[in-house]
Amino acid sequence: MQYPKFKHTIQKILTLSLAAVMLSSCGIIEMREATVEYPETNNTAAGLLTPAARAAEDAEERVTEFVYTDEPEDEGPVPVTFTLAGDILVDTFIISDGARRAGAGQSYSFVRMLSGIYQNLSAADVTAGFDTTAARPKNDSDPSHRIPEEMVAVLAEAGYDVLDTLAWNDPAGMLQSYGITPLSTVSEGDAGVLVAEEKGLSYAICAAGGEAFPIGAEETLANITSAAERASLVIVLADWDDGMTHDEQCAAAYYMAEAGADVVVGTGDTVGPVDRLATTRGSSCLVAYSLGNILSTGKQWEDILGGILTFTATPGEDGYTVGDPILTPTVVHFTAQKQDYQIVPLSLYNDDLAASHGLSGFTAEGLKGYVRTVIPAEYLPKEYRG
Repeated sequence: MQYPKFKHTIQKILTLSLAAVMLSSCGIIEMREATVEYPETNNTAAGLLTPAARAAEDAEERVTEFVYTDEPEDEGPVPVTFTLAGDILVDTFIISDGARRAGAGQSYSFVRMLSGIYQNLSAADVTAGFDTTAARPKNDSDPSHRIPEEMVAVLAEAGYDVLDTLAWNDPAGMLQSYGITPLSTVSEGDAGVLVAEEKGLSYAICAAGGEAFPIGAEETLANITSAAERASLVIVLADWDDGMTHDEQCAAAYYMAEAGADVVVGTGDTVGPVDRLATTRGSSCLVAYSLGNILSTGKQWEDILGGILTFTATPGEDGYTVGDPILTPTVVHFTAQKQDYQIVPLSLYNDDLAASHGLSGFTAEGLKGYVRTVIPAEYLPKEYRG
């Protein structure tokens, strides 16, 4: 069933209310679905469910009041907030952990894996990201089902509006049935461009890379230029070619900016630099070269680092200006048994948790130090500065 736009908004408000109750200052953030009972294997903190259920009921009442009151008068264009998240790599270990966490009547449960970043994802007007998933559920022969439907439902509840599916497509329309618009770099039949509107802002999200839209190809740059003619803000989700150096990525991002891109974000094995590129058009392009992996198993510490980029598009006399860019680093936690996967904002991670990680040879402070050396302080949250 296709979710209408107002329902997606209600889901974001409800999710924010739930996530706020779940913040914990001394460990991994947790979130529970108030209407679902989970087995003891979830290791949920004692007493957590009751306040979660209470918060859900309160949030539902507040949402109902919000929906049925008179809408405010239109005061013209207002800032639009965007969130762009790193890659989702749901492998067989993650799927198995989702099955282990399932409650009665469930095949999988992935809620707690994303609970630590629900608030980061849901706060924006528009949320988009990457999904390079190459696994699918056991006994599922449908090649379009690269991730369990339960994971798609969780991504929709977390606020995702758009997913660049990169190396796979979704002919069965599973993503769209949950209100998520897919982009793909696999098929030339897919135009690879989404044009939409939010709060009076027309924006475009373009896929670049892969078989259909090679990085640096004239056809790909023409696609971006065409999008710029139809929209006031152009975002490019770049699937860099394997083996591209940072200098080559910089050159490719510059040509995309000259073609009309206002924001370029890329994929990579770990979180990467953020910069602004000046163009001959008299504008600048915000570039996050790699948002890393939001969810993955990974074989080394670099693989478990990701990023969530937020920014605003503010209206002015000369069009919309991209401002307030912040990249929030994240880390994927899991045990040596490849269980208890959870995405955590890196600022909340500590050395005790790092010592219990399934990968060895790193500390929480070491990860934070790496992030500070790669990403300029002006693009990091306040807790990383100074």
